[in-house]
Amino acid sequence: MRLIRLVEPQSGLSARCRLLDDEAPISSAFLWSLAERKAGFEAMHAIWTGPEISVPMPASTLPDGMDRPAVPPENATSHPDAGDIVLAYLAAGSTKGLPPGDFYDIGLFYGGGGRLLMPFGWIQANVCARIVDEDMAKAVADCRSIRRNGACTLSIETV
Repeated sequence: MRLIRLVEPQSGLSARCRLLDDEAPISSAFLWSLAERKAGFEAMHAIWTGPEISVPMPASTLPDGMDRPAVPPENATSHPDAGDIVLAYLAAGSTKGLPPGDFYDIGLFYGGGGRLLMPFGWIQANVCARIVDEDMAKAVADCRSIRRNGACTLSIETV
């Protein structure tokens, strides 16, 4: 079992997440690769999708030397559950309004009622990790803090 940690210092977020290697191997490997590099990205509370911290990642913002795979659907959903970590992949040119190139987004869902309905329509994302039960209550409180405080920097690291 592989674990990553999602960290955001201002809110105190430090949530361990179990990678779902069997259910979403390519997506889990992508998260692991980010974690090995201790990658950090701007994140914000989502507007359209409900209780989600969104980490948008145009391919150009990924760490140097990191693979930028075309991520196929695997363990995909349009309705993530509380504790789900999802990876969305949108190929270059597939969606109006995105930066040039491939686009990735990590979604950290911390409550029920999540839905992947965007202004351009429904999408699916791969459930590739879950917050461990022991960290869930604190993660919910920390994500609510991010919602109140606005944009932040979220880092991904190995455990």
